[in-house]
Amino acid sequence: KQDIIRNLYDTFFNNAFPRMAERLGLVYTPVQVVDFILHNANAALRNHFGESLCSEGVHILDPFSGTGTFPVRLIQSGLINRRDLPRKFASELHANEIVLLAYYIAAINIEASYHSLVGGKYVPFEGICLTDTFQMYEKDDLVSAITVDNSKRRKRQKKLDIRVIVGNPPYSAGQTSANDNNSNVEY
Repeated sequence: KQDIIRNLYDTFFNNAFPRMAERLGLVYTPVQVVDFILHNANAALRNHFGESLCSEGVHILDPFSGTGTFPVRLIQSGLINRRDLPRKFASELHANEIVLLAYYIAAINIEASYHSLVGGKYVPFEGICLTDTFQMYEKDDLVSAITVDNSKRRKRQKKLDIRVIVGNPPYSAGQTSANDNNSNVEY
């Protein structure tokens, strides 16, 4: 399912908005690589800190979430015990995304994956923020002024002791010609 969502979004975005995809460095990670990264992050936590991705108080962030493949695969992986999944989902799992369409897809994708395992009353995923992770600590942006709930989630996330960051950063080498008028965002 993750490959289908990723491929549909990737194909759509690269065809509908190719310059934006290039400028933002939109590249989606294969599910097998996501699983490898998650299992290795869990092993590193165990070996070096005596904790796991499931441990209480271990906050996990995907700073460039795209369609939510990293949080979804974490939910589906079994690395988080079923009894601990509600706690992790409600307060210790976080995802940031700058592209509005991807943000909505990620939120729905993460919620659907969680509810397919846990069942019960539908609970929205409050750990997702519409934000540019690189600029989140530098200044408020237009998004923070427009979306009050999102702004609250961003402020809450900034106060957290986030110990684990999983994901892939945006890949963009910049424009190939000054005539492209499509340079990377400066940070």
